[in-house]
Amino acid sequence: MKLVPPDQGMLYYIIENKRPDLAKKIRDTGIIETAVVGLGGQGTRHAELMQQYGTTITAGIAPGRGGTRLLETIPVYDTIKECLKEHPSIAVASIWRHYSTAKDATIEVIEADIPVVVLISEGIPLKDIRDILVAARKHKTVLIGGNTPGVIFPPEGIKAGMLPDVFYPEEVSPEAFGPKGVTIISRSGAILYHLSDALASVGIAQNAVIGVGGDGAIGSTFRDLVPLAMAYKNTDLVVVAGEIGGCQEELLAEDIKKNPKNYPKPLIALISGAHAPEGKTMGHAGAIVSPGQVYGTFQSKKHALESAGVPVMNSQYDLIAEVQKRLQKKTYFDVENYYKKMKTIWDAPSKKPGWGTLITKVMPNNLLISGYPLQDIVERKGFLETAYLLVKGEFPDKKTVEEMRKIAVEAAKKPVPKVTHLKNEDISKTLVKYFVLDEELAQYPEGGTDGAVKKTIFCLGRTARYLSAILGTEKALGHLHGNEPFSHIIYRAVTGNSTVNEQHSRMIEAMIVACVDHGVTPPSAQATLIAASTRAPYEVAVAQGVGAITDVHGGAGAKAAQLFTECIMKSKKENIDVAQATREIMRKYIEEGKRIEGLGHRLHTKDPRRDVLWNFSSQTGIAGKHVQLSKMVSMIFEQVRGMSLPINVDGVIGAIVADMGLNPAMAKAFFIYGRIAGLSGHYFEEVASQPRMRQINFTEAVYKGKGPRSIV
Repeated sequence: MKLVPPDQGMLYYIIENKRPDLAKKIRDTGIIETAVVGLGGQGTRHAELMQQYGTTITAGIAPGRGGTRLLETIPVYDTIKECLKEHPSIAVASIWRHYSTAKDATIEVIEADIPVVVLISEGIPLKDIRDILVAARKHKTVLIGGNTPGVIFPPEGIKAGMLPDVFYPEEVSPEAFGPKGVTIISRSGAILYHLSDALASVGIAQNAVIGVGGDGAIGSTFRDLVPLAMAYKNTDLVVVAGEIGGCQEELLAEDIKKNPKNYPKPLIALISGAHAPEGKTMGHAGAIVSPGQVYGTFQSKKHALESAGVPVMNSQYDLIAEVQKRLQKKTYFDVENYYKKMKTIWDAPSKKPGWGTLITKVMPNNLLISGYPLQDIVERKGFLETAYLLVKGEFPDKKTVEEMRKIAVEAAKKPVPKVTHLKNEDISKTLVKYFVLDEELAQYPEGGTDGAVKKTIFCLGRTARYLSAILGTEKALGHLHGNEPFSHIIYRAVTGNSTVNEQHSRMIEAMIVACVDHGVTPPSAQATLIAASTRAPYEVAVAQGVGAITDVHGGAGAKAAQLFTECIMKSKKENIDVAQATREIMRKYIEEGKRIEGLGHRLHTKDPRRDVLWNFSSQTGIAGKHVQLSKMVSMIFEQVRGMSLPINVDGVIGAIVADMGLNPAMAKAFFIYGRIAGLSGHYFEEVASQPRMRQINFTEAVYKGKGPRSIV
């Protein structure tokens, strides 16, 4: 069913009255953003239920948990002030803090000018409530509660609080909801649930349901909310559900008499507690009959409301009859169809187990990193920008790019630990030694909003230095100037040349970016995620992932470079066609049981990174005989083996490395270097969004990040 646009619902009407500027943003975006303050068991559980209902929860607020995520996807901040710097359009906040800390949290939210605040917390001391109310009046905040079950707006599919999803809106067609209906305003949460069922049983829709709260002192009373609901054009009738104790109902009746123009629509009251003795509580601090007083009793409330022209009911049956009478038997939906829909919902199978990642969506022939096609990223963005995207979910602005560059360059300048690189030792093993021994990396801070991405960038700078130490090119990093692009640092580390070949530098960076990530299922990502789940230090977890990049996982590029080089050399030496030389070598490999690397992929029939790297190699003038061979090798393999296997990204990188005259092992080095950025993203996502020591089923991962988008 199509929901009512947010700017046509009652919640928007309330927001517009308090913050016209915010209402304009809602009209532009079509979204009402909310925040959840307090992420204990109740706050977290109901945040999930609110989100499932359709509420846009933009952020969570929990001191000490800034930088983590709520429900895997929602950023968490230490304070509402920090939150609003990133998300200035939040219009509703629900407060779930313990009564001992609810005051400061609520006042902080109110003073941030969030127009609608739903205070779920109960038992807040009266002296604290007094301060909260003063702040709310000063800032003209619509404060609901404390001790409220919350608010729900069924036509828009928005709720803040713990009200269940049983309230039903108007149907204007079999496919769409409408905004009209009855507004229910109640002191009791339990009564609300019964009222919903009662009204729905005769086809009466609810366009808004508000639990005012059960504590003795609350933010908004009947006298505040009933006129507000009646002023909304799509409210046809208001039901107030009161109970004995307090004087809300009497004050409402008094205001109706004094200001009848504020009450232009039918109003019906349901009062509970007709037979309660004096002093009997109704479960709330505000529901006490005071002995000897003329207010707070069932009779006093009934008399006050009826004298103001409001019919008072004492049973749901009477209420239904009166509502139907006032609405002239109007119905808002077909009751039989309503129950069929409810049965479908109630009988729905349980949700399949799964867990979320925001980083990479892996699909056949396509890779999206936070919504951006990886091939477009390779073409238009640098390594540091891509690493930032992997961790933060967005590309950095120019100022931030410069900050990140400085961090990476400074990291590359620092000497690295003395590590022995044994002859024929796999480069991944040597890099693991550097990671676990490097105190500079271990001690680099990672706290705060940008701590994770800064540590990642620092790590990438250190990795450039590790590579230069392994390759014996540290001298080329000895005279770095302040404005050195990071791609030049990488080039110096890889080649040992102090004079940078700009075309080669661009090509190397493009190959590294092409390797940054392939989701959570590759062994390197799994190793890092398992370590992160146990809360291993960053450098240890990333080292675990790097250590899993062996010749089996990550070594195909180097072997492809060797194959292409062998084929070209045979062609020259024997003065035969390259294709013929390649066929002969392939047959030899097959006879010897050797694997022909760089071909085939478990998912892609056309690797999305292939063409962009080929194009780069042509644009930079690097493409030569090896790249030319890489474009024919699949066809040649099919002629020899009778199988169609497309060339993959490893094969393309191997060909480019060969045409650049680099050691074939550099193809693996580029793969590892790029993948370190992806492993960093997965590490910080795991720590921020998942429980410790969880059992990880990698096949259950679900991409929950941004949808497809283009680089502007």
